[in-house]
Amino acid sequence: MENGLYKVEFQTQLGSGAGVVFLQNGKIRGGDSAMFYVGSVSEQGDDLTAEVEGNLHTNMPGTRSVFGFDKTHIKLKGKGAGRSATFTGTSKEAPNVSFQAKLTKLSD
Repeated sequence: MENGLYKVEFQTQLGSGAGVVFLQNGKIRGGDSAMFYVGSVSEQGDDLTAEVEGNLHTNMPGTRSVFGFDKTHIKLKGKGAGRSATFTGTSKEAPNVSFQAKLTKLSD
């Protein structure tokens, strides 16, 4: 995946959300109104693998993690296609909750 700023749209059976992430040399940094994300992504051709940790930064009424936990460790597999990528995965804190995410590049 190219370095740059991406919007991320994600969902589980518990809810959905959106935020932004910045990818730089295999590192992921980003967040939304309640959570921040840090992790890494690697690629082999169009196949992507990522590990992301999500942590609560602001406890806002009516806002919760799509996993139901304030801290999560997510393992993802995905495919890149030009300026976007799609991922699926799970969190070790909620192994029965399936996670889907789509990243779309916004800017370099």
